Amino acid sequence: MGTLYANLRDTNFIFYDIRYTTYDIRNTKPEVNRVEKPKLKVELRDNTGKESSKKFRREGMVPGVLYSPHDKENLILKVKNNELSKLLSAKSHRLIDLEIDDGKKKVSRLAVIKDLQYNLLKKQIVHVDFYGVTLKEKLTLEVDIELIGEPIGLKEGGILQVELRKVEIECLPTQMPDSLKADLSSLKVGEHISVGEMEIPEGVEVLTPPDRIVAAVVLPTKIEEVVEEEEEVVEGEEGEEEAKGEEKVETKKEPPSSTPKKE
Repeated sequence: MGTLYANLRDTNFIFYDIRYTTYDIRNTKPEVNRVEKPKLKVELRDNTGKESSKKFRREGMVPGVLYSPHDKENLILKVKNNELSKLLSAKSHRLIDLEIDDGKKKVSRLAVIKDLQYNLLKKQIVHVDFYGVTLKEKLTLEVDIELIGEPIGLKEGGILQVELRKVEIECLPTQMPDSLKADLSSLKVGEHISVGEMEIPEGVEVLTPPDRIVAAVVLPTKIEEVVEEEEEVVEGEEGEEEAKGEEKVETKKEPPSSTPKKE
């Protein structure tokens, strides 16, 4: 069995130390065929550590790991960056058929993306965590909130204020939504929509409190008042400067001298 050590979680990189490289991969192909999902090819990797991870990234690969409570050990993987990015941009990556190549054979595992780590400066994915699942066990995860419709309050001079971007849910892998929808079209100025008012698909339980505000339409009254005050101050300062300028011009004039000039 291999032992996984994860260090420096507060940085952009994770270093792994595998004592043994004998992997036991369970083939769950019969179960995978029961649900539609995108496929993603990954490879096992033996080399671990900071330098190896840098080398993989230079080669266009993203280091990763697959873990689940049903496996004896974690699987250390690598995946092509362009294929992973393509999957993420499709926004249909909740349930994935991982095609794992160990160099001798290929097997499939049903998984979800549990965590992604980015290097913000390089705009690069530096690590991905896959979580192995079965179709009969519920998952707890976060999904995005999709805001749809234009609030009628915007035409009344209001502005949209977004308070929440994600919610935590629990469901079976086959019932995982890509996002939960919040319809804003009926919101007037002073109104809001909360988590409990969103459209929730069948089989999905929302764990986020239902009274959490997702978005609201408010009037920008305070901003307008500040702008008016600033304009008044500027006009006052300009008037004072003009008055001072006139005074300075007058003081430059010399009074006529009563002493006769010498010839």
